[in-house]
Amino acid sequence: MAVFPLLLPLCLAALLLSAATVRLMIGVGVLDRPGHRSSHARPTPKGGGVGPVLALLLLLPVAGWLGAGPAPSRMAALLLPVGMLALVSWLDDVRQYRPMAKLMAQAVAAAILAAVLAPLPSHPEIGFAVGFCWLMFATNALNFIDGLNGLAAGSMALASLFLGLDTPDPLATIAGCLLSAGLLGFLPFNYPGARIFLGDVGSQGIGLAVAALALLHWRAGAMTDGALDAALAGPLLLSGILYDVGFTLCRRLVGGERLLQAHRGHLYQVAFRTGIPAWQVTLVHWGFVLWGALLALALQAGTDVAAILAGVLLPQLGWTSWVIRRARLRPIGCW
Repeated sequence: MAVFPLLLPLCLAALLLSAATVRLMIGVGVLDRPGHRSSHARPTPKGGGVGPVLALLLLLPVAGWLGAGPAPSRMAALLLPVGMLALVSWLDDVRQYRPMAKLMAQAVAAAILAAVLAPLPSHPEIGFAVGFCWLMFATNALNFIDGLNGLAAGSMALASLFLGLDTPDPLATIAGCLLSAGLLGFLPFNYPGARIFLGDVGSQGIGLAVAALALLHWRAGAMTDGALDAALAGPLLLSGILYDVGFTLCRRLVGGERLLQAHRGHLYQVAFRTGIPAWQVTLVHWGFVLWGALLALALQAGTDVAAILAGVLLPQLGWTSWVIRRARLRPIGCW
């Protein structure tokens, strides 16, 4: 593939550009002040996600200009919705919009991406519906999970790298590697100690981009005999995050709690509140992404789908049981 000789210099540029931008954002001074559901104890700058987003928005067109990228129309179809949601999310970081305004911005961005990138060209309406639902759920899941240093950023870096390298689509390859490099430029400022947070501009803007990479991966697979393998790659990589959000929503629904009310009841938050250091909880979730990558490769190698699903669920059930046991032994209050 003609893109590979340029990947290393482009990724290095993305890493450096992201790191330099994150340093500047620390000085901007838009603070995330701790509240009742926060895991940090003192005001900390947010908006660090501007670095990785800017690296993607600027360097993907550069790749096209150098002749390594796909058609400009395909790049624009990815960059415009991601850039739009990132901008709205950054303004929300500064001004605090109402939740419905943010949800509408997500829906517009997801609809554009689903219409352009959705697989199943023989059944476009099904492809659009599945793609839209996936983009909305995955974006919000990555936003919800962004509550401990490095957890969301590191998970997205690993997932985007795998999705970028495990595809014949040059758009996914370049975008995935640029996103991963940009997030690696951010991580030293956020993990294990945080000088700055991603903010919604990162967790939502980059979350949408990672979810879109999974759609591109599926679309590429839909053109071959590996459609199921390609469709499951994104969910497998994000299985730990998707499970945490799904489990938490079901638990709150059964308990009669308001689903839209802010809380500290995610499994990763409960694990932290029981005394597990934040950096260790983050490493567990990075491990879930790496395990999902291995399962995706095993699925491509011919492993039975039922075995893959068991491989996904067993670690999650073990983690859940351990966290619940710790929560029962320690007085952490309502969760």
